[in-house]
Amino acid sequence: MKIRSIIQTIFFLTFVAGSIVQAQERLVPLVSNPVLQNANKASHLKTGTIDTLQLPIIEDFSNSNPFPESSRWTDRLVYINHSFGINPPSYGVATFDAIDSTGAIYSNASTLSFLADALTSQPINLFLPLDTTVYLSFYYQPGGLGDAPEPGDSLVVEFFAPASDKWFPVWSAPGSASDDFKIVMINITDSRFLQKGFRFRFRNYASLAPAYEPSLKVNADHWNLDYVYLNNRRSYNDTIMQDAALVQPVGSLLVNYTSIPWEHFRLAGISAVKAIFQIHLNNLSSDRREFSPVFKISPVWVPGAGYMNNFQSDQVKAFQTLKYDAAFNYGFTSDEKDSALFEVSLDINQTKTDWVPANDKIITHQLFSDYYAYDDGSSEAGYGLTGEGTRTAKLAYRFNNLHPGDSLYAIDFYFNQSFANASKKFFKVAIWADDNDKPGELIYSQDGAVPLYNGINTFQRFILDTAQVVTGPFYIGWIQTTADFLNIGFDRQNDHRQDVFFNITGAWMPSLVKSEGALMIRPVFANKSRKSSISPADILKNLNKGVRIYPNPSSDLLRIECGDQSQMMRITLTDLHGSLIRSLLESGPDCKINVSDIPNGIYLISIQSDSGINSRQKLIIIHE
Repeated sequence: MKIRSIIQTIFFLTFVAGSIVQAQERLVPLVSNPVLQNANKASHLKTGTIDTLQLPIIEDFSNSNPFPESSRWTDRLVYINHSFGINPPSYGVATFDAIDSTGAIYSNASTLSFLADALTSQPINLFLPLDTTVYLSFYYQPGGLGDAPEPGDSLVVEFFAPASDKWFPVWSAPGSASDDFKIVMINITDSRFLQKGFRFRFRNYASLAPAYEPSLKVNADHWNLDYVYLNNRRSYNDTIMQDAALVQPVGSLLVNYTSIPWEHFRLAGISAVKAIFQIHLNNLSSDRREFSPVFKISPVWVPGAGYMNNFQSDQVKAFQTLKYDAAFNYGFTSDEKDSALFEVSLDINQTKTDWVPANDKIITHQLFSDYYAYDDGSSEAGYGLTGEGTRTAKLAYRFNNLHPGDSLYAIDFYFNQSFANASKKFFKVAIWADDNDKPGELIYSQDGAVPLYNGINTFQRFILDTAQVVTGPFYIGWIQTTADFLNIGFDRQNDHRQDVFFNITGAWMPSLVKSEGALMIRPVFANKSRKSSISPADILKNLNKGVRIYPNPSSDLLRIECGDQSQMMRITLTDLHGSLIRSLLESGPDCKINVSDIPNGIYLISIQSDSGINSRQKLIIIHE
């Protein structure tokens, strides 16, 4: 996939028909980070408590925690992620921007340059008197899939002198736009720093772009950092990292979608599954590396037949980036009734151990629930319509129903939070029929919708007053009631611009956005419903019939009552990304689960039994 670094694209659409109407289809950076908002509530990092570290220090940010590892870093201001870097050296980067550890724009943010994020090392034993071979190296990328910093912004490196208890600037780079990672080598020879208790830190100076309306005040000035390496016995030309790493995960294994309703998928079968996926790895070392990839798919919620393939051994040359397609044949089989979750892992399985074994294997999940999705659940930007003429503008997103007998009963939206909630405006939820590959007749609209911000890439579900039967292609979206920017999530890892249409002057037009991406809007189906005009309340009542889960929110013991149920029940608890938190078998009408060790957050609890008990509910865990 060719990725462009443009993060803000403005199109002025001019139509001459007795008058001129100007409007804007906008793509903007995020104004907040819900992943950090949730993680900040769920964990408490103690800083300054780690013993002095010893050389070497190697960090490639391939861990799955959104905050830096506390064993190496003392703060939690940067965002560890796998989505903002363009072709990083390895899987995962640390991203600097104008957002603090709570996921909100810094309170001192302004259009003038201000100090924003920091990444500070734990104390390091650098007592190496007169040693001239100590170097700190790192890769950095301005912009990436975020917003390119302006020339007045910068990324800086500072060193700490233990004896004087002061920080000193040693390197900086002005803002720019780039798709490339650059390596920096800093020689440490000053005796002030060659001491026990030495530290180093990265900081960025950011500035907010001026916006003519509050709903367009957004985050800005991204920098991505990778492969931080500190050691002695190095030289200026010692830029080689003796490591081979995966660069990207397997991604969705479905044709055209990242998720399909489970019952729809069971009807479509293996025709909805890709036949190939891409292996993308990077050899940063000076040696040829031999590897034998191992690919696995395993059902998570119930035991079942999985898939495993030991691919043919191969080699990657020194300093080579290797991309190639690998074939597989698996239909995602499971006895689950209404949803299913599969763990997908790829391990390059090197024959020789390298510097960072953790980046040799990536684990992701393939979730089948009750919705179709083009996006991967992670928002890197925001999309919307704003400006003159957009007060009644329409946005339509095309999907194809693989199970025409099922009923569309809800639509999920993920809205990015705007500065001071300025984009929290009413709109109409809408559904259109297809008319020769573009939106046609309006078949349903519902008033009174308003964006809510539920945290950690959590979608907001709008349940339709009357469920609808939609066959073949159909379109979901919104009709605006104001000209404000609604700021829908925009996933830049998947490209479905060809399915986006907007209507400002009475005629539908395909999206003109240049940056690849997918809107975070999802149609939700009833699963097992076979008629139109179904009450959504009845759907939810039947889904959770006979099941009571309390207290909710919960902090220690969670009770589950299932009426006269005496058979075994499978209870699974997952986070909102589909990752399994807990799975257990219980029997009896009343059981208790201890959740005191589970971090604060929003989770999904699923209960299934052979006799028909079927419940799926949100669970909130809060510890005082």
